[in-house]
Amino acid sequence: YLLKGKPVFLWNMVDLERIKWEGPDALSPGQHTLEFDFKYDGLGVGTLAFNNMSGLGRPGTGTLKVDGKVVASKTMAKTLPMILQWDESFDIGSDTLTGVNDADYKPPFPLTAKLNKLTIQVDRPQLAPEEIKKLEAAMMEKAKSD
Repeated sequence: YLLKGKPVFLWNMVDLERIKWEGPDALSPGQHTLEFDFKYDGLGVGTLAFNNMSGLGRPGTGTLKVDGKVVASKTMAKTLPMILQWDESFDIGSDTLTGVNDADYKPPFPLTAKLNKLTIQVDRPQLAPEEIKKLEAAMMEKAKSD
């Protein structure tokens, strides 16, 4: 969202914590490209196939860019392992249910800028062959001890 013209990305971790990336300056008039990129440090949900939760809830680094220039970068110490807010909506242009951060705004908080395009790309972590071998070995070892 834009807060007093500044680009903001805020991750509300089910009200346990809020991690905020905010550009230092208000956007100048005209067209801009805003980008948020999150690089997850864990192995991802693929570990569940091996009865192993080690790939979930790991840290990651978020980067907020304006017109290709990094304006904020921050590492999250943890992420949500399995759950998202299923009672919440995915809104673009305004917030129809609850706000992501009541300290910044109250819904519906309509966007007054023109949004030309939205691109969402999800790159899920993929297990490498050596990681699969380690997970298989750990699962077999656990089965022997049970």
